[in-house]
Amino acid sequence: MDNLSPKGQLRPIWGWLLNNKGFILNPFQILRDPGDGGGGNTPPPGNEPPPGNTPPPAGNAPPPAGNPPPPVSTGWKSGIRTDLRDSPFLAKFEDTPQGLEKAMESYGNLEKLLGHDKVPMPKGPDDKEGWARFNKAIGVPDKADGYGLKDASIPDSMKGMTFDKAKFAEIVHANGLTPTQAQGLWKTYTDLQVSAYNQHLDALQANLNKTMNALKQEWGDAYNTNVELGQNVINQFSGDKETADFLTAALLADPKGIKFLAKLGGQFSENKVGDFNVKRFAVSPEEAQNEIDKMTRDLEGPYMNQSNKFTAQEHAAAIERMNSLRAVVARAKG
Repeated sequence: MDNLSPKGQLRPIWGWLLNNKGFILNPFQILRDPGDGGGGNTPPPGNEPPPGNTPPPAGNAPPPAGNPPPPVSTGWKSGIRTDLRDSPFLAKFEDTPQGLEKAMESYGNLEKLLGHDKVPMPKGPDDKEGWARFNKAIGVPDKADGYGLKDASIPDSMKGMTFDKAKFAEIVHANGLTPTQAQGLWKTYTDLQVSAYNQHLDALQANLNKTMNALKQEWGDAYNTNVELGQNVINQFSGDKETADFLTAALLADPKGIKFLAKLGGQFSENKVGDFNVKRFAVSPEEAQNEIDKMTRDLEGPYMNQSNKFTAQEHAAAIERMNSLRAVVARAKG
């Protein structure tokens, strides 16, 4: 039996009623009726445990007096390893449920990012290989003609206006634009140019209408005739349509220009242009060469004088004129 001594005698009951803290349990307390409210089987005097060995009360005993235990953290970071908890990544998030939600959202975004292809950023403006690799990754074509730019949409009133699509493609390719960016910029650029040109035409037309109304009030019934006279002057002395259009736009933009053309046209219509009392001395090299050619071809003229119908004085004057013309051409050639 467990309560036998080495000599086979019963051990004192105190020996096996020690608790794990070394306190002696009261055997009478164990034998006592749990329903007894403290009375009844009270042990006789003299059998109590010695003073100082009274066992502590049952249950969770309060800690001994001294420094209170540190507060227990209830946040989500308390269960994380110290080096992770103190890392700069987690330091950005609060130790609250909302902070945990933000941390999980950040991690999810990182997972998505890591699922895409990763392209190293160029080291600097001079990193040609790095920029070539980066531009290829974002879709920049190898050559400028790879952008596939559409022709500019030009209205019928602007058919003479052109856009250098090839040059534009070279510029945007040199600046590393993607096809989407280049096409968007090309459309914006051409649309702005067309819009600006149309606004310019509208302004010119508005000014022309203002000028026409003012001249109609001044000239009355003679308005159409005077305008036709001015237009005839432009048509007569313009070398080509481009020059005629330029003169028309320049002179018709102001009432003074229209009046000048009308007056000049009136002089022609009345054969008064020959009344100029001005002698022309200087000529341009081109005009000098033209006159030289004309004098040389004119075999019956005073310079060639093959029929001898001109006097020696007239022939000498023609030779002098030829020499002066040749001097003009020679000076131009240096």
